[in-house]
Amino acid sequence: MMPTRESGRAHGRPHVALFDATTLLAKGLKDQLVARKFPAASVRLFTSSPDPEANLTEFAGEPMLVTRPDIETLGTLDIAFYCGSRRDGEQYLDWPLRAGFVAIDLTSASQDSKDVPVVNAGVNPGAIGDRPRLIASPQPASQMLSNLLAPIERTLGLRSCAAVVLQPVSECGDEGIAELYQQTLGLLNFQEQPTRIFGRQLAFNLLPSALYPRGELPGGASPGRVEHEVRAILGQAVEVSVETVLAPVFHCHAVAAHIVLPEAIDRDRLQECFRGSDDFLLAPPGGPATPAERAGEKPMMLTGVRESGPASFWLWAVADNLAAGAVQNAVRIAETLVERGIRRTTP
Repeated sequence: MMPTRESGRAHGRPHVALFDATTLLAKGLKDQLVARKFPAASVRLFTSSPDPEANLTEFAGEPMLVTRPDIETLGTLDIAFYCGSRRDGEQYLDWPLRAGFVAIDLTSASQDSKDVPVVNAGVNPGAIGDRPRLIASPQPASQMLSNLLAPIERTLGLRSCAAVVLQPVSECGDEGIAELYQQTLGLLNFQEQPTRIFGRQLAFNLLPSALYPRGELPGGASPGRVEHEVRAILGQAVEVSVETVLAPVFHCHAVAAHIVLPEAIDRDRLQECFRGSDDFLLAPPGGPATPAERAGEKPMMLTGVRESGPASFWLWAVADNLAAGAVQNAVRIAETLVERGIRRTTP
């Protein structure tokens, strides 16, 4: 077993690496790379963990060793995906400039840097620029909300949006899924519940961002960050107000959004914005549009389109981030880099 998976060296094919390749996020990303047949010349898998049990994973069904990254021995690397925690990602923020590769950050470590573009590949791919070194893929809640609002803004215009985003525990990784499971068992069996990840009981409960320091949920979503990233993607003129809530579900983000348009239209015209797109499914009334029904499915499911005024509507949408969402966005960013011929540079 080797830490590098070679798929043949061909003209225009980049050498790729996943940092923190044993995380739940990395698993979704690996699945997307395979499903979309990303044209990698080689794939290497790295980990920030010193735990020997975290040093074995797979790619495309083949077992692979995961090694600790070393900037001095990276060799040829064109595109890297950062898939760990924010603390993990912070270790590698200056590596693209020092080693010459392009990094796509899914850890939120680069969120405070004004020089790093926030890119939704289906909405603002032009933000990538000509010589990028570090690109931020939006927080999953921002990715979902910008995907939902972009067709409306492009087609009809958009005055404002107020949204409540329900975040699943999969955003906290395998540890979050395990803690929700253990809390549920503990409650049903009248036993103590672990709270290391969530800080309090989440099972059969809801935890709003206001309960946490700086309003940041376990897993990274905060109202301010989502608002900032959605405006960065759609344009600063769009008014966006967001609340984030940690929900007791394993997979799938869900959003209830209230939008106000520049002029009055009917429900059918609004739904026309989404027809013909591979990124959306329109569910009939009573259709399968809950997190439990959409787990593992793609694309985003949209339903509950309800007029609340002459130019305003409520929308309900559900999307599995690990089946599409931010991981699919990261691969689309990499595909854009390949299409444009953007590769490593000599540091």
